[in-house]
Amino acid sequence: MIIWLITIIFLLFFSYFSYMNIVYGLSVIIILLPSYLLRLSFFGLPTTLLELMIVLLFIIWLLKDKKYTRINFIFKNKSENRIPKILRCLLLLWIMASLLGLYINPTYSALGLWRAYYLEPMMFFLIFIYSVNSIKDIKYIINSLFVLILYLFIVGVFQYFTDWNLLSAYNYPNPKRLTSVFSYPNALSLLIAPISSFFIGLWLSSKDKIKNILYFIIFITNFILIILSKSHGAILAILLTLLFYLFFTKKIQKVLKLFIFLIFSIILFLLPLNNYYTNIKQQLFNPILDLNATSLEIRSSQWQETFLMLKDNFITGAGVDGYQSIMNQYHKIDWLEVYLYPHNIFLNFWSEIGLFGLLIFLSLFVYIIYLLKILFKKKHKLSLALSMSWSVWFIHGLVDVPYFKNDLSVLFFILFALTTVSFNLFNNED
Repeated sequence: MIIWLITIIFLLFFSYFSYMNIVYGLSVIIILLPSYLLRLSFFGLPTTLLELMIVLLFIIWLLKDKKYTRINFIFKNKSENRIPKILRCLLLLWIMASLLGLYINPTYSALGLWRAYYLEPMMFFLIFIYSVNSIKDIKYIINSLFVLILYLFIVGVFQYFTDWNLLSAYNYPNPKRLTSVFSYPNALSLLIAPISSFFIGLWLSSKDKIKNILYFIIFITNFILIILSKSHGAILAILLTLLFYLFFTKKIQKVLKLFIFLIFSIILFLLPLNNYYTNIKQQLFNPILDLNATSLEIRSSQWQETFLMLKDNFITGAGVDGYQSIMNQYHKIDWLEVYLYPHNIFLNFWSEIGLFGLLIFLSLFVYIIYLLKILFKKKHKLSLALSMSWSVWFIHGLVDVPYFKNDLSVLFFILFALTTVSFNLFNNED
């Protein structure tokens, strides 16, 4: 009862500031992305603080200036419609694919996840697209992302010295892995890796690097936090993204590129490369699943079992929230748990919303790449930052689940909306 009283008071203040300026509401939601951890029951229906804020902001946005009177489903291009026609079609197909996934597995829990992973992030995206109208608004969003990863770092440092909120599985005598406010390490790294990469991109593209040194500092501190969380997928994604930048940027001299190439060549020469290649090949294609199995062997086993499932459910997949239950028929290792998702970005979407949903996701990502390409051609100041963020998100997603969690699904649409708005506003760049 006390929790609900505090929540109601908070939501009243949130509503007031959101009505004053919708961007304020967007900023609060971004800063409080981990608020999905506060789980509540609303008239018997399970919900979270994050969901309540998104729905409330959507209602305020509709009511303010009577926007609800201008809603239509006509696909004609109008000046007040800021979503390009092709994107409107893709988003409509995205929702249809998610509804088909819900139809495949029509359970109560699936309905809740559909709402949190598809409906509410889409609502957030629409608010963002129509409310972020200027460079000043974009700066509010960027500052909000800054505050988010700053306090997650501060909590992580506090956790390192006090073991606060650290489960025994991630503490001595097991290897210590920081989680900050979350319950497991990858929940932390999946959220902060793309955002911290966004800030290193901002710093690298800035003309005055001394003036913008704070972007570099926030990246370094959060990269250390990712290292302490021991999330190998996130570390590898960031390093590969930085390596791509070094090789493809024109600002780096050819001599330096040659030096970096030589350093990597020496490292590879010193390593037993043949044994390393053989080891990776064995882990990927012939995993040995015992108590000494590596995370790659566990992932590989999971991917192979998922392929068997998809072979029998090629078009439909498992449906929304159906993967874990259907995989019991294909899972062979008793001591190894069946995860909620396959831990691969393609298999995740294919399993969840079917082959049609996977194709729509790939189309959305191709559209994002198209926008980034245009932003680079126009030399937009956010082009590198957004590209590095998306690169980390995608590479990390090859071995993990960067979308199917309340905060991560909203993060996807934050990055998507920021990319779209930057494209729409590039002629007014400051």
